[in-house]
Amino acid sequence: MNESAKPRQIDTIKFAIMSLIGIFLFMVPLPVWAYEDGVRTSRSFNIPLGIALRWLGTTINSVTFNGFGLLFFIAVIIITLSFLATVLAYILKPAFIMESEKMKRIFLSAPVYLVSKAIAVVIAWMVFLGIGPGWLIDPYLGGDLMMGLIAGDGGLIAIFLVVGIAIPILTDFGLMEFLGTLIRKVVRFLFTLPGRSSIDLFGSWFSSSAAGVIITRDQHEKGFYTHREASAICVNFELVSLPFTFVVASTIGMTSHFALFYLVICVTAILLAMVMPRIWPLNRIKDEYLPEVGKQIEEEVPEDRSMFNWAVDLAGKRAGRTGAKDVVKSGLGNWLNIFMDLIPIILAWGAIAVIIEAQTPIFDWISWPFGQYLTLLRVPYGADYAATTIVGFIDMFIPALLLGSAPMETRFILGALSIVQIIYLAETGILILKSKMPLNIGHLAILFVMRTILALPIIVLFTRLFFNA
Repeated sequence: MNESAKPRQIDTIKFAIMSLIGIFLFMVPLPVWAYEDGVRTSRSFNIPLGIALRWLGTTINSVTFNGFGLLFFIAVIIITLSFLATVLAYILKPAFIMESEKMKRIFLSAPVYLVSKAIAVVIAWMVFLGIGPGWLIDPYLGGDLMMGLIAGDGGLIAIFLVVGIAIPILTDFGLMEFLGTLIRKVVRFLFTLPGRSSIDLFGSWFSSSAAGVIITRDQHEKGFYTHREASAICVNFELVSLPFTFVVASTIGMTSHFALFYLVICVTAILLAMVMPRIWPLNRIKDEYLPEVGKQIEEEVPEDRSMFNWAVDLAGKRAGRTGAKDVVKSGLGNWLNIFMDLIPIILAWGAIAVIIEAQTPIFDWISWPFGQYLTLLRVPYGADYAATTIVGFIDMFIPALLLGSAPMETRFILGALSIVQIIYLAETGILILKSKMPLNIGHLAILFVMRTILALPIIVLFTRLFFNA
């Protein structure tokens, strides 16, 4: 297709309709009434996807197997299959895995993922069979707690079943191209980054942080980003996706406040992205392109087009290349990646972190300075939940698991913090460390702590402004 040619009108209409549907599904709160004996008792709000996943989870779990809801049994099977397929990939290297980049990423990735899946399958079966120590199979501890969060009525499997197929509506019908084009100049002014980094931003916000890192790494290696730009984008722009942010909100009981929760996260992330690239250590990284490719970037809107019209044209062309079959294919790909890769890792590292947090004082020792910081900021019972400020460096979902009994304001603040910390070794960290960007694990740890220190007062301020408004 000629890039200068205008899209068909039907494609522009498709972009507008599908983008509005996506925004409605993920961002518009609807009233939900609770009933008791046929009488309305209370009203809350939830986004359409939240309503759908709660209905789906409850319906599926109405079928029981060996005393567990059906989603629990499905989770055990998924985790087992993921482990067996990973072992198969490492030992036999079958063609159906080796000839597919997606399958290789899922089943033949770093050895840490093989170990994680082995831990997950052991935990899943011990909980299912009721075999093992109390700190693992007790409903309020370790593995059983994690399996409940994964396979409960509003658990991760139900959430991902709904969200996985909905993601392409946001990402594949031109919304990214439209928004990215409109804010290119703003991105350069505010964040000292190329305008095209806005695509990375929306790639992570609407898809996944790992997807955002992959986009950035690719652009860096093709000469569109310097070392500094690529590094700054990965530790500032690769925010956890909107759908997974909803998972966190659901886990900490914030679905009725999701729009406000996400607004605080976005405002905080934007403010941090304005500051972090301008200070050490990011501002000390060389503004040079990889020597083997050199500078390849060129960002200009054609002289005969306005920025808005060009954004609409790009969005229309993207929508024109996407059909129902592409949505289904993308959704199935999301499900494969989530269920075969993400679920086992969440179970393994979540259970380990919960057990260590419950059985040892390690995280309390490490997080003591942040406990004092939270107390200074007058976060309710902040010192009791200081560990959540640190454990996110391992995986972004762990803090949400530790906040269940915290006061609502504390859950809101620390849940939002877990999203804007951005740097998680189990997800984005490994991708960054394996790239050609000049960032090592020491840099990532320092940047994680810096983001935490800077983000907390911002989140606390906006939380109190909004809740007291």
